[in-house]
Amino acid sequence: MTSPLDHTVRLSRPADFIAIVPYMLGFHPERSVVAMAFEPGEDSDSGVRSLRFSVRVDLPGQSEDTPDVARGFAELLTRNGTERVMLIGYGPGWHVTPVMDAVRGALSDAEIDTIDALRVEDGRYWSYMCLDRECCSPDGTPYDSAHNQAAAAAVFAGHVARADRAALAATIAPAGGQDREQVQVATRTVCTQVRSALATDGGHGWYQAGLTQVAAALDHIEAGRELPADMVAWLGVLLTSIIVRDGAMTFIGRYDDDTHLKLWTEVTRRVEPEFAAAPAALLAFVALRIGDGPLARLAVERSLSADPRYSLAGLVACALDHGLPPEMTCGVDCAEMADEIGAQAAKHPAATRPVLPEGW
Repeated sequence: MTSPLDHTVRLSRPADFIAIVPYMLGFHPERSVVAMAFEPGEDSDSGVRSLRFSVRVDLPGQSEDTPDVARGFAELLTRNGTERVMLIGYGPGWHVTPVMDAVRGALSDAEIDTIDALRVEDGRYWSYMCLDRECCSPDGTPYDSAHNQAAAAAVFAGHVARADRAALAATIAPAGGQDREQVQVATRTVCTQVRSALATDGGHGWYQAGLTQVAAALDHIEAGRELPADMVAWLGVLLTSIIVRDGAMTFIGRYDDDTHLKLWTEVTRRVEPEFAAAPAALLAFVALRIGDGPLARLAVERSLSADPRYSLAGLVACALDHGLPPEMTCGVDCAEMADEIGAQAAKHPAATRPVLPEGW
C-alpha cells in the first residue's frame, strides 16, 4: 500500500491517472494491477475526490490463482473502508483481462464502485468500461506521460519514478567497490574490539554506545554528510542487539522521517550483508510509516535475506499483507518508549551485548 503524494495534483483524464502511478509507487509497474482508492465525494454528483492510497499486486503467473488475487484485493480495500477505486492493469490483454474481470467482480460484490478500469501497454490504454468507440478506440488511445502535467507536478515536488521494481531494489542493494572494502575492513576491526570487550564486560555501556552512534549518524545525515566507514561498521554491529535496535526506533519523531529514511537506506546499502537485518527492518518500518509500501516491501525482503526469522521485518511484512494504513504507524509515538526501553536495558544489560554473526 502506498500513500498519496504529499501535494495537490489534479487528475481528470485517464492519461493523468496513468502518468501519476509510477511516482506513487516509485517505479514504472509491469505485469501488475494497481488500484487507486479515493475518498467519497462530499457531493455525490461532484467529480472532486481525494486520493487516499494506492495498492499494487503482480498479475498471477497461473490462471487458477486469479480468484485468490481478486478476493485478496477486495478484502484489503474493504478493510480500509474504500468506496471508490480506479483500476489500471499493465500488460498484454490475454494476461490483464481475466484478472481485471475477476477484480471488478470481487469489488462489485464488496460494494466498491469502480470509477474506470484501464489496461496499459506500449504507450496506449484501453478502457474496460467505456463502450464508445469514438472515445475509446479498439486500437487503444495513445498517451504521453513525459509531457503530462500530473507527472510534471510530481517531478517538481521531488518524486522519482524508476524504470522498474528492480531499479528501486537496486537503491538498497549491497554497495560494492572501494566502499565495500573499507566497510568490510572497518567491520573486522570493530568485531575484534567487541570480542575483546565482551570477554571482560557484562553488558554495561552497550546500550548507551548504540544510542550515541545512532544520534551521531542521524546528525551526519541531517547535515548532508556521508557516514564514515567506521560509523557504518559500528552501527551494523551494535544493532545486532534487539534492545539497541529498539533504542534506535526511539529517535523516530526526534528527527524528521526523511532523515531516518536516508540514514537507514545508506546503512542498509553499506553495512556488511550479514549485519543488514536490523537496518533494513528499520528502513522498512520508516517506509511503512510514510506510506512507501514498495520500498517497505523491498526492505523487508532485504532484512529477511540476512535473517529469515527477523521479527521486526516479519511484523512489517504482516502489516503490508493486511493493508495497514500508514496513519496507524504514524500514531505510534516511538520517542515515548525511550524510558521504558532504557529501563529494560538497565535491568538486562546482557541483552544489550552485540551478537556477532558466525564468521565475524
